[in-house]
Amino acid sequence: MKPHLEMTEDNLAAMEVFAESSDAPIVMVNLMQVRPHAEYDDPALNDCSGLAAFARYTSGSADVRKEVGAELVWSGKAIQMPIGPSEKTWDMVALVRYPNARAYLNMKATKAYGDARVHRRAALYDSRLIMTIEN
Repeated sequence: MKPHLEMTEDNLAAMEVFAESSDAPIVMVNLMQVRPHAEYDDPALNDCSGLAAFARYTSGSADVRKEVGAELVWSGKAIQMPIGPSEKTWDMVALVRYPNARAYLNMKATKAYGDARVHRRAALYDSRLIMTIEN
């Protein structure tokens, strides 16, 4: 199965359309499969674990997340998947609330966030990002 680490152009466009029509708060559900060792494009940076690279991402994106009003709702270690394919495992799960989809898109467009995402890509083997709203 092909790993998913970046938003496709079609999904980005759909999120833009949603952001134009809704100002509702969103919660992003992050499912993450962490590499044992970070894999940067620059091999000289491959001196840490995937978890350490993810910590770099978290630290590097903290200010811009705060600026757009994002807040970590919950994060934890995934330990089992009672319903779902047994060949797919997730190591970490995080729920992040944003004031609205526009706030997420504004954050994603910043240089600071782009710079931090280098560490996320190095840290993760695979991920899923699910945008949710309250009923």
